[in-house]
Amino acid sequence: MVYLMVRFTVGLHHMAEYERIFSGEFLPVIREHGFEMVATFKTLVGEAGEYWELWRFSDLADFQSKWKGLFEDPRTSKIIERTGPLVQGEVSRLLSAAPFSPEP
Repeated sequence: MVYLMVRFTVGLHHMAEYERIFSGEFLPVIREHGFEMVATFKTLVGEAGEYWELWRFSDLADFQSKWKGLFEDPRTSKIIERTGPLVQGEVSRLLSAAPFSPEP
């Protein structure tokens, strides 16, 4: 398994708009491309407006294929034109589970 972890922040005054666009418009497109969401977290104490997403893929080739398909979809660029200005400090990491870690 390969995991994509994405961390970013959204200004407090934009959180409701971001969540509406992401859950109502972008998440369905993402799922159409076969992405499997493990979890999305929102910080309660700490950096305000901080989100963490965790996505699971069978292997690196699976990730690359799905990632390419998602970003070739014209709906993705139209959505990102609207959500991009709301998101700050985005950092993405591809991870594999340590040998002693249970699979999430």
